[in-house]
Amino acid sequence: MWDGANWIPNPNAPAAQNSGAAQGIDAGAQSVVESPAMATTPTTQQTMVQAEGSAGVYGTGTWKIQMADSGLGMFFLRIGCLLVNVCTLFLAVPFTSVMYYNAWASKVDIDARSLKFTGNAGGFLITWVKTLLLSTITFGIYYILIGRKNVMRWVDSNLTWA
Repeated sequence: MWDGANWIPNPNAPAAQNSGAAQGIDAGAQSVVESPAMATTPTTQQTMVQAEGSAGVYGTGTWKIQMADSGLGMFFLRIGCLLVNVCTLFLAVPFTSVMYYNAWASKVDIDARSLKFTGNAGGFLITWVKTLLLSTITFGIYYILIGRKNVMRWVDSNLTWA
């Protein structure tokens, strides 16, 4: 059965029978006619029931990602990172970014579980320099299309459960 996003097996559908081939009837046509899953269209109520039922599988849904409400500490950390970057002519961007991601990950709770950022500045330096060079060569087009995704992919690959 199609719920609008995925194919879901219908437990009430009859099992496919291959006896139609012996009688000269196309077995595919027989299963389409007899299958109640093909005759009915899914309703929004069926989708809502599945969404409620899947909450137990994926957790309670209590995500507390503290970005905006993380207080003045994160605000002053961003200001400090900016000042360090300006003073070093933006050579310290990988180091200040890793410092910020460490602080951010320590404040994130997903389903009452904390995150831990395991990346280091040396690993981020490679990604950052590659993105910076290719963005300079392509006049920023690389950063718009691919570069920021590479940076976020690196950050995501270095997040683990604490």
